[in-house]
Amino acid sequence: MPDLYAMTVPTFIRAFKNLDHVLAKAADSGIAEEELFNARLIADMLPLAKQVQIASDTARFAAVRVGQAEPSAMADEEASIAQLRERIAKTIAYLEAVDPAGFAGRETAQVVLKLPQGEVPFTGQSYVTDFALPNFFFHVTMAYALMRMKGVPLGKMDFLAGGQPVA
Repeated sequence: MPDLYAMTVPTFIRAFKNLDHVLAKAADSGIAEEELFNARLIADMLPLAKQVQIASDTARFAAVRVGQAEPSAMADEEASIAQLRERIAKTIAYLEAVDPAGFAGRETAQVVLKLPQGEVPFTGQSYVTDFALPNFFFHVTMAYALMRMKGVPLGKMDFLAGGQPVA
């Protein structure tokens, strides 16, 4: 059986640390913060701020829905890159406090995702592999792509390793 904690929480934390690095580079890029903060690839796409907020929500909801962690509400009120970075720090702190034991034996537990279109049933494992991880990385990747599109000097290693050499 897969270790659902190992598949999720450390993965989320590492990606958030890399995303924080990318946002720090964006803040130091000299590009107008409002231009970055509201960046979209197309008019009907959610802006950078919402991409970060949804990544945060996805990681925390996985810990709650699969890992039985206590919920941690975060209002979507960030209005600056610095506040997005604060949200990432709070999300990391929340994830670091999650008890790995809460994920034990949850591979076949029922997880029901409630969407406006209706309910989507998952097992703990399928929620992690088919929804939480893909959704999380979709939004983290979009955040990176939006900043890259606006001219922030980023490369693949910023996304993968927070700008650090890969060992």
